[in-house]
Amino acid sequence: MIDEKTIKIRFVHRKGHNNYAIQRRTWWGGWKYIGYTINMGYGSVYDYYTADTRQKLLHVVLENYYKTDRRFVNVHEYPTIKHY
Repeated sequence: MIDEKTIKIRFVHRKGHNNYAIQRRTWWGGWKYIGYTINMGYGSVYDYYTADTRQKLLHVVLENYYKTDRRFVNVHEYPTIKHY
């Protein structure tokens, strides 16, 4: 039997941008945004994963950040917060 990984996340509704960002739970109980680094050759930029809906965002983060599929992880979702 495959041991399933549990990830703890919460979505952040960004009112000004009208989209969602995602955060993961850290070991010490804090929250950290999930993002990616873009290397432009002369410098790099860190950007957050964002999407119009929570389902699209979860799919992109599981595929690109966690390198897995929804079938192989347990997602423990905390309540969404609103960022104005």
